[in-house]
Amino acid sequence: MQIAICDDIQNELETIRAALDTYVKAHPELRFDIDEYVAAIDLLNAVEKGKTYDIALLDICMPDVLGTDVAEEMLAKCPDMGIVFLSTSDEYAVTAFALNATHYLLKPFSREQFNEALDRAVKKTEDRDFLSLACVDGMYRVCVTEIISIESQNHYLLLNLSSGGLLKLRMKLSQMFEELREYSVFIKVGASYVVNLAFVRKISGNTLEMFNGVKISIPRRSSEEVQKIYMDFCRKEALK
Repeated sequence: MQIAICDDIQNELETIRAALDTYVKAHPELRFDIDEYVAAIDLLNAVEKGKTYDIALLDICMPDVLGTDVAEEMLAKCPDMGIVFLSTSDEYAVTAFALNATHYLLKPFSREQFNEALDRAVKKTEDRDFLSLACVDGMYRVCVTEIISIESQNHYLLLNLSSGGLLKLRMKLSQMFEELREYSVFIKVGASYVVNLAFVRKISGNTLEMFNGVKISIPRRSSEEVQKIYMDFCRKEALK
């Protein structure tokens, strides 16, 4: 599991890292790769360059940016990431849980409180669904919710991932769609695309604009249906 810790105060960062190291020793069945950030901008730059995390431990009040804003940008890349916020105040708790945070820890925290937060974040990561894909350059294990779109091109499929990665495999689009049919966020758009509605920025006319900047044309015959499905999806998300 890829874990990011971000706190602008060095001794607070060290406290969080020490608690995490203790948790890791107590769970030898788990494997962690941990990155530490004193500056939120460094974390965001890493994410912008394609770095993804399964769990993020974020201080709330940092210079120039709130941890909740950092989380929002990170979640755009990896919607199922487990977020644990840390703060000396509960002032931002409502905002934090609106982002589906797995836990909100008040500083100073006890070992039991920290372990409970990590248990929840780890469980959220382990509960994610993955696909094993035989791509042209090897086998990949891909989290379903990281798939932005799938394009059929010359007998191959191109998978755009939220990390910025691009996977290529030989398979029919109809076969891939069957594997994803149980996930209501995926819809087929025309004969060449499957898209994840969670990554649609907007629909303008007969065009879907994705969060990664890709624009996908909607066939006129299905434009009304696609727009209705997207609006229904947005309403359900707003009610969560």
